Amino acid sequence: MAGDVLYIGIDLGTFRSVMVSSDSHEEEELTVIGTPKDPIAKNFLKRDVLFGEEALKNRLALNLFRPLEHGVIKDTAEDRDFIAHFITHLISLSDPEDYDRVVAVIGAPAEASYVDKTAIFDAAAGTVNAAMIISEPFAVAYALDMIEHTLVIDIGAGTTDLCRVYGTIPSPEDQMHTEFAGDYIDRKIIEEVQSKYSGAQITKDMARRWKEQHSFVGTSTPDSPVMVDFSIEGKAMTLDITECVQNACESIVDPIVENVKKLIAGSNPEYHDQFRRNMILAGGGSGIAGLGAMIERRLSDLGDVNVHVVDDPVRLGAMGGLRLAMEVPEEMWKNLTLASR
Repeated sequence: MAGDVLYIGIDLGTFRSVMVSSDSHEEEELTVIGTPKDPIAKNFLKRDVLFGEEALKNRLALNLFRPLEHGVIKDTAEDRDFIAHFITHLISLSDPEDYDRVVAVIGAPAEASYVDKTAIFDAAAGTVNAAMIISEPFAVAYALDMIEHTLVIDIGAGTTDLCRVYGTIPSPEDQMHTEFAGDYIDRKIIEEVQSKYSGAQITKDMARRWKEQHSFVGTSTPDSPVMVDFSIEGKAMTLDITECVQNACESIVDPIVENVKKLIAGSNPEYHDQFRRNMILAGGGSGIAGLGAMIERRLSDLGDVNVHVVDDPVRLGAMGGLRLAMEVPEEMWKNLTLASR
């Protein structure tokens, strides 16, 4: 499309990444990369690199890599290459070759270091004409048009990112992160079940599925017990893990509440009330039943608190990136980000 510009928004997540574009492309991809274990596997798969679900499907023939760990890029040349492959793959899903110019806004973890941002930018630079890197919580607030004195709690797989937003790009002092997030809940579910049922044999993927299907906190108890299938020392069993799931999900609440209090206390006191009344709970963890209400109760000693739980946690960060790409003139990007090109 001669003369046209393609705008892209990307939410780069530890577990799942999302790409949306101005020509209505929407893609979700698990943030995982696989390379063949040996020449036989390479010949069988007929590719050097596989991504997402396809990589998991063929994992026995692959070396699997998750290039984002705890919300940041592992600081090795190999992992920087992997994230470059992954970002290039995501952008390629938008058919950028049909356009003369391609610009992208990429959501990165709230406390991504300079090295992380440089690696992400370098990964995108070979595929797009201009790139902007923003914090994922800010992208969420921008997508919702809630950037006036708002506090975002973005619960992902590797980290929970927290961010004060007040009408401009947040500074490092406005942002915090904790590793009490989705992956932590998965590990706690395994611990809780194995503590209750000696000899229980559970994988992380099993725990993640149980969390996604049954997670809850507080009084949001399911109508019936959470009964799941797993083995105990090789014997098939169907057992009740309701309390295990609840304990695991509630284990992330206190660290989140503590950090929210720090961010509010550290802000301009004239705006404390607005931050308390304008909180956003986003990310995959926002789907935990009852979590928004529990956070409100745990913060009630601060005064009146309102937590808005988002309706579309999977796409929201990428949609915020796309909106920024389309609304913010490129000549301003150098004032907002690490770099632009």
